[in-house]
Amino acid sequence: MGPMRRTEFQFAEGGRGCPLSGSAGGDPGALHRASSETVQPPSHRYGLFRRGTGSGAGSAGPGLDAVAEALRGSGNGGHGPGTTSRLERKYLLSPEEARQVSRFLAARLEVDPHARGRPGNAYTVRSVYFDSPGLICYHAKQNGAPVREKYRVRTYNEPGSAPIFLERKARQGHLYRKEKARLNDAWLGCLAARDGLGSPAAAGCPTVVQRLLYRMDRQAFVPTVLIAYEREAYVEWADQDTVRITLDRNLRAQAVPRLEEMYDEGDLRPLLTRWAILEVKFSGVVPWTLRELTRRFPLLWRACSKYAASIEHVVLNSATTKGVGAHAQLL
Repeated sequence: MGPMRRTEFQFAEGGRGCPLSGSAGGDPGALHRASSETVQPPSHRYGLFRRGTGSGAGSAGPGLDAVAEALRGSGNGGHGPGTTSRLERKYLLSPEEARQVSRFLAARLEVDPHARGRPGNAYTVRSVYFDSPGLICYHAKQNGAPVREKYRVRTYNEPGSAPIFLERKARQGHLYRKEKARLNDAWLGCLAARDGLGSPAAAGCPTVVQRLLYRMDRQAFVPTVLIAYEREAYVEWADQDTVRITLDRNLRAQAVPRLEEMYDEGDLRPLLTRWAILEVKFSGVVPWTLRELTRRFPLLWRACSKYAASIEHVVLNSATTKGVGAHAQLL
């Protein structure tokens, strides 16, 4: 058998890429095996990453201190239960880096209550993202639009083990704001049937549900991709802030799902099988743990979008059995 053909995708802003699972030989894990026993970080092995200016050891990322100060001074980074403006930083980790960071976090931080008692301090995240036939949300992300939004129906773990939520994640510059509502059966059914704002079930629904129904009416938003992964989660109780630090592994996706397929694993395709995505979310002040992580480990600060990666790999990829053609047929 000849050499495997690597599949690469624009996984980060600024034209940088990320190796994803998949090969001409049909072995999803082959992309993540180095020719020697040592697994090298993607910046060395693939030549796809370039360290950003000012993101060396001891730095939490380019301009992050200034951004955090601006957030704290703006009044948008409050810490009450209804306040959701946050900053986030993402880092792509090799398997060995992920193991080291995991040990570091487990020894110093509290396990997220939702992950407590679960194997590996991790739970499964399952999200169905909505977009238009022209993939408005995807292209806004890829084009670096300063103001953009995403809608997703999200739940966790196994059927019946967690509520189902609708989330709207709106980003403006460095900051993001999340609206979230727990879905009852009527509202979930309204979204699944694409009944629109005029349906009886839409009466009295939360604002975030009304927003998505409006997008479904005016821009033909439909379920576009199902994304699942395992999330190892920790919290740091900082002064007037709750810092969430997570390691996401085993990223997989399916094109054009139905909402009732959120728990189905059969059609999910692996995207990142060994690499992990480290995410740090906080408000106003760069947390001690993030500074210590960047001091101890050669972290590469990247805008890693699971949604954009999944759209590229399973919706736009002509090799998929469900692609953009199937997406258009739903309309």
